[in-house]
Amino acid sequence: MRHVHEGGRWTGLLLLGAVLLSLALPASAVPVSCFVVHAEPTGVNAATFQSLAALVATADRCGVPLTLLLTAQWAEFILADPERVDAIETWIAAGHEVGAHHHAYWATQGRAAVWDGYTNVPLADLMPSDRRALRGTMDAFWSLLAALPGERRTACLGLGADDAADWLCTVPYSISGHALADAVSLPTPIVVNGCAAVEVCHALLSPTTHAALATALAAADDDAVFAVVLHVTDFADRPATVTDWFAVLAAHDPEGARRMTVSGALSSWPLP
Repeated sequence: MRHVHEGGRWTGLLLLGAVLLSLALPASAVPVSCFVVHAEPTGVNAATFQSLAALVATADRCGVPLTLLLTAQWAEFILADPERVDAIETWIAAGHEVGAHHHAYWATQGRAAVWDGYTNVPLADLMPSDRRALRGTMDAFWSLLAALPGERRTACLGLGADDAADWLCTVPYSISGHALADAVSLPTPIVVNGCAAVEVCHALLSPTTHAALATALAAADDDAVFAVVLHVTDFADRPATVTDWFAVLAAHDPEGARRMTVSGALSSWPLP
């Protein structure tokens, strides 16, 4: 679910952002491409961590930097083992990014998604059946993510209007979206709960969307950001979906100069 942005006084900023886009992203014959991985709050164990490690190793062989967005459950699991912490350090040193992923409370109601247990929504406002699942506020969420090696600069927070108080003001870059049309976007300044960030979108990569995404990538303007997303379990279940997409990226951008993490793509974008 998309979060709700504050509008009005920021309209001029959005227009300014569009004008400055050509200055923010270097001109090239192909768009910047980003590959995002969501690590979900459920099923966090040694097997799924090994699946993530295998995905990173595959990306390393193919020259694709990953933007790994972890929930607090993943951060907690990684921090419990020095070898897993060392793995994160190695991945960051290899050019991958580790960011934050939040399954907000109201945004997950009525959907095939599980709340991660963290929110700034008052306990009294939660449904009585959900109150025992509360793990803490977003300060507790952030303390786990911030304890990992490196710094968190990108987040997919998936907020609904009632979850706006969960926004992480410490994260300058946001990414959201799911639909095929979300694959291509321009960096856009946003304001949520009084906090400013720059946002791009991503589309779900799956066997059913692979061909359409490849077509969209070939047609995308060179000043755009083209981003896809999948989950750790998707790689474990269907590794060919990833390797086939990496082959598309290699054919599209043989030198790999335009394959970037989300923060790498947006780092030159002027923050509001």
